[in-house]
Amino acid sequence: MTKTERQWRDGSGGAGHLQRVASNAVFTRTQTAYRAYIDHASGCATCAMDSGQCTIAEELWTVYGATTS
Repeated sequence: MTKTERQWRDGSGGAGHLQRVASNAVFTRTQTAYRAYIDHASGCATCAMDSGQCTIAEELWTVYGATTS
């Protein structure tokens, strides 16, 4: 479900203001879950050394998969 929310925007040399922006809760959850998976994989020694995934990466991927279905 898409809704509208307001986010603060800094003004260019002047006062800032609130701006209306579209928000999609499902998209945000999906992106957050995928970012957690990528952040883990980029810093995990096990994931970097083995083409398979460590148990934490598997769990994070499962969470990401649940947000896309």
